[in-house]
Amino acid sequence: MAELLTGAALAARAAEALEVPLQRSLGARLLDPAAPAAGAWFVVDGLASNGRGALHAAALGTMLELAAYLALLPSLSVSEDAVTHAIATQLVAAAKDGDRVEVRGQVDRRTRRLAFLSVVATADDRTIARAQLTKSILGPR
Repeated sequence: MAELLTGAALAARAAEALEVPLQRSLGARLLDPAAPAAGAWFVVDGLASNGRGALHAAALGTMLELAAYLALLPSLSVSEDAVTHAIATQLVAAAKDGDRVEVRGQVDRRTRRLAFLSVVATADDRTIARAQLTKSILGPR
């Protein structure tokens, strides 16, 4: 069995994901630095705003994908990576400028070459979006 991402390797891969220029521009941060799979958060401002006082759907989509990737990391071996090849998103409610948005993902199923994930985005303890993602598992890295 291949060595799974844990400890420093898991933290490094999560940090790498947060340093992608788009995620960095949105101000993405881990909900729990000690547990990257827990998800991420950001504040609706700057690029995350739609210019009319609310969250831009494209910024939210980026963060939903990030949360799915973070949730999947502990299921990946050190030689694997993953890319999204399908996403379905439901925008349930709006978040306004200044809101803290939290995104949490979970692995629903992982096969050798696919992962199926669910993500929920919340602001002020209310659900603002849900997404179902399918990721292709790539390896070796």
